Amino acid sequence: MKTFKLLLIGVLIGSGLLAKAQEKPKVTLHGFVVAESYFDTRKTVSARDEAILLFPAAKSLDAQGNDLNDRSEFMMTGIQSRLQAKMTGFEAFGAKGTAVIEGDFVGTTNDQTGLFRLRHAFIKLDWEKDQLLAGKYWHPLFIESAFPRVLHWGAAIPFGVLNRAPQLRYTRKFKNSKLSFSLLSQMDFKSKGPDGNSVKYAQQSSIPEFNARFDTKLSNVISTGFTVGYKTLMPLTVNSLGVKTDEKIGSYYTNLWLGITGKKFKWNLQNIYGQNMCDFYMIGGYGVKNVKANGDYEYTNIKTWNLVSDIFTTTGNVRYGLNAGYSKNLGADDDLASNNGSFVGLYSLGSNIDYLYQVAPRVEFLAGKMKIGGEIIYTAAAYGTTQTDGTVANTDLVNSTRFLLHFKYAF
Repeated sequence: MKTFKLLLIGVLIGSGLLAKAQEKPKVTLHGFVVAESYFDTRKTVSARDEAILLFPAAKSLDAQGNDLNDRSEFMMTGIQSRLQAKMTGFEAFGAKGTAVIEGDFVGTTNDQTGLFRLRHAFIKLDWEKDQLLAGKYWHPLFIESAFPRVLHWGAAIPFGVLNRAPQLRYTRKFKNSKLSFSLLSQMDFKSKGPDGNSVKYAQQSSIPEFNARFDTKLSNVISTGFTVGYKTLMPLTVNSLGVKTDEKIGSYYTNLWLGITGKKFKWNLQNIYGQNMCDFYMIGGYGVKNVKANGDYEYTNIKTWNLVSDIFTTTGNVRYGLNAGYSKNLGADDDLASNNGSFVGLYSLGSNIDYLYQVAPRVEFLAGKMKIGGEIIYTAAAYGTTQTDGTVANTDLVNSTRFLLHFKYAF
């Protein structure tokens, strides 16, 4: 009898171990359905059926002095709707694994609006103190814990950061902090250049973008951190004389952020400074500073400084938020080259804008997984004449207001 009991216990233990070994990874589906309506008091610089708001359009006068962009617009869309598949519960190389693939219907270009596009596709391996992420994910300059929780699409661009990039990221975990290092390339968030927006300028440089980031939690109330990065572009492979060239331009960027968490609110602040920031949907870029005797171009960066603040309540079925942002064109590192009154090459977003600011209050009504929200987005842009040093003079302030109605069901 005793032998039988021992045999039975052994069989049960073996069966349990076998069941555990044969345990399959868990796949879950997440996402949301969004429906938005918005009314603009002025024509805007935007994308994807005007859903991606950047800033008001500059004045464009007809023969009688009428501003052609001083007109209202109305649009409805659902392209933000999103679907995610997440796989957990598997192990590899002694680490716990996670795999995620996610998409929406924003498209990668204006002519692809409404088509399904890849947002995230990554594999993450977690050890006790180390983590390795490979695939397309948020750029390290985008702070997952501190980005603006605005209702309109784009995390408050062009003031906040928006970028997802293929990358290889290693993170070392500490008690209340973590330090990460990343190598990145570009995909649908592209740099500007002689042939428009393209990944080829980063690709043909043959040098991956590098980023270092530090996150820390000082207390239950305060979290902070910073990130620094450097990217390299080769705008041309053939110079102005038709001869092979390998001239490159390097650009750096920084982000210092602070998060304050109260019992009923959260306040996030970011201070962003960098060169050639247009691949983050910010004003700025780069230009040609010199044409050498052999036909090669030498380049110079245009610098940008951004501040963004987002404060919002976190309890109750009615929640409020206020987002504010400021962006300043700080000019070029060196004077831009010109020929017959025109710049030889200027590859920049908002190159004729001196500064931007935005104020956007919002209210949200929650019922389970359903949300109905409203947001008023006031944006002003100081347009003027681009100077040789990359700054903008003789400015004229133009403003627009967007009234947004937002419906969202999450699953």
